[in-house]
Amino acid sequence: QLAESLQRHQEQRAQWIADISHELRTPLAVLRSEIEAIQDGIRSPTPERIRSLHVEVLSLGKLVDDLHQLSMSDAGDTDTSEVELLDANELLHDLVQSNSNRLASKGLSLEPQLSEQPLRVQADYKSLRQVFGNLLENSYRYTDSPGRVVLGSQVKGNKAVLTVLDSSPGVPDAALPRLFDRLFRVDKSRSRALGGSGLGLSICKNIVEGLGGKIYAQHSPLGGLAVYVELPLADEKN
Repeated sequence: QLAESLQRHQEQRAQWIADISHELRTPLAVLRSEIEAIQDGIRSPTPERIRSLHVEVLSLGKLVDDLHQLSMSDAGDTDTSEVELLDANELLHDLVQSNSNRLASKGLSLEPQLSEQPLRVQADYKSLRQVFGNLLENSYRYTDSPGRVVLGSQVKGNKAVLTVLDSSPGVPDAALPRLFDRLFRVDKSRSRALGGSGLGLSICKNIVEGLGGKIYAQHSPLGGLAVYVELPLADEKN
């Protein structure tokens, strides 16, 4: 069993390196071809082409930043000094206020459906906000306009259940269990064109699990994707 486990980890490591190489190769190939065309005089360095090159550089930078963050959280090198007792409802309310205008610019309504009672959890506000910022960014990129995005919360036993639901398009059944895999995309060409690194949901998973919770995806009753984050409720006696 140990030998099989080591072999499996080795295969996963090799696949991970191959996937990273593939992700870096595409934007680098675009940059190289465009720059060489300008050097050879085939194309002029117009503001539009320079802007296009800049977009590719930003995409590379985002991928490198996400890889770094993922490697840090994998190694357990995260700062837990900011963990505090907070109300998850207040965090979700803040996110509705700060993201409504951006989603509305694409024809998407952002609606809160929050529990009436406070949902007190032990968490790092910045990290938990990043989780839901990533989830809302996914909804912004992939939800058709006009559409809906709902941020919800409820109590389930001794857990706070926080949800992000969006309208169509949905995700194929086979893709649901793989959404949190690194560099997995339902539609690779579409995701890359829309700027996704393919690591956002993996980062979300690391953060949530680091807080003692879990994250998973299902089909949304609105016709799109539903992502659930479960976190243990804090003991009010402490």
